Amino acid sequence: MKELSGNTSGSDKESAAKLSNPQLSGATSFGALAGYLFGKNEQSKAMKMTTPVFTEGEGDLKKMSFVLPSDYWTDGSVNEAPKPLSDSAVKVASVEGCERAVLAFGGFGRKADVAVQSKKLRDMLEMDKEWMVVGDAPVTLAQYNDPFTPPWKRRNEVSVPVVLRV
Repeated sequence: MKELSGNTSGSDKESAAKLSNPQLSGATSFGALAGYLFGKNEQSKAMKMTTPVFTEGEGDLKKMSFVLPSDYWTDGSVNEAPKPLSDSAVKVASVEGCERAVLAFGGFGRKADVAVQSKKLRDMLEMDKEWMVVGDAPVTLAQYNDPFTPPWKRRNEVSVPVVLRV
């Protein structure tokens, strides 16, 4: 998957990526997804951990996603990905690419930080003469670092799908 750019006045075409999506929240989601990648799947196949980790939504509607390794990025290859265990909340799906406006920021990506950065991104897009947010699309948080990376070295992004203004 191509890395999303930090360009906030334009957007980047997001590659079609293969993501696994549990319907769990917080650390439970991360554990379920990491377990799937590390071999808790029907084939007991371990895969490489990838970045970023995507989070979207709030409360009960919150969803976390990982990008599957690039072996599964070609058309139809998502069907070759190991099947999640039947009692797992992990789902494997193909995600269509889209134009996204992206704002990069450092730190831990806490809820308050994400809210500030999301508002900044939406405000910038409101003023932008070329791009606008797609409807009431939710903001997606992308986090690129492991939990042991110091805050000043961390990379996070908030993004929203955008379309050209008519």
